[in-house]
Formats: sequence, structure tokens, C-alpha cells
Amino acid sequence: MTRGPARIEAFRPFGDWSHPGHVVGASALIEDQHGRVLMQLRDDRPDIVAPGLWCTPGGGVEEGEELEEAVIREIAEETGLAFAPGELSPFVRVVTIERNMTRLFVFRARRHIDPADLRIGEGAGLALLTAAQVSRYPVVEPMQEVVAAHFADPPG
Repeated sequence: MTRGPARIEAFRPFGDWSHPGHVVGASALIEDQHGRVLMQLRDDRPDIVAPGLWCTPGGGVEEGEELEEAVIREIAEETGLAFAPGELSPFVRVVTIERNMTRLFVFRARRHIDPADLRIGEGAGLALLTAAQVSRYPVVEPMQEVVAAHFADPPG
């Protein structure tokens, strides 16, 4: 659990950080009571980044917004789930390979999820997936590796 704003140092660097872009994003790996992670299917439209691929809920950090505020807002907008400050823990930071080379800060949490409580606010779908399923789905790079790292080193 974090207290106060999540500091960049709290996120373990993951992958190549030699050329990060200027765009900052926040995302969340949310594991349910059955050991599955919540994934979002992105809309299949040419005007968005990574159309038709699966990813973890998240998005851009707005001007003046803290990382944790951004991820809590994005989770609510995209899934209907509400998180309180301190409920998500910093995990890793990655540079995405899409056109913006986004500096993405990934939080994680474990919580009971009733699929009936999920609401698709953005994207084409939501799914609770096992590690094996995530490895077979078309996932936004490098999130497949991030999810694998989560399962290899689950939170305490």
C-alpha cells in the first residue's frame, strides 16, 4: 500500500528506458480472487493506439494529476470499479512501443471481483484471464511480459 503520491522510484524499471517518450500513462494489473487478471479489449478503430488488442485498464495522466489519481479515474471510467487511494501498489514502469513511446506506470492490486459489477465504459470488452490465457491473446506490447512478471512475482 502506498501513502501519499506514488513516487517514480517505487516502480521497478521494466525493459528498455533509454528512449522514453513525453506521454505519461498509468495502468493497473487487477487480480481477482481466482488468480485471474482484468483485461480490456481496445476498440478496433484506426484512430486509436493499439486497436483490437488486449491491455490492462488505464490511460493518460492529465495535467496536474498524480499517477494514483489517474489510474483510479481510468479504472472507474473503463470498468466501473472504484478504488480508494492506497488500494493499489506501484509495480513496474515500462516504455510502450506504440507511436508515443509512453512512459507507463503500472500499479497492481488483488481484490474480489464479481463479473456482474464490471461495466464497459471504454473499449470493446472486459475479461478476467488466467496467465495461460493472457499468453495466447493479442496483447499490447509490452504488457504481455508485464503480466507474466506479475504472475512470476505475485504481491505479498
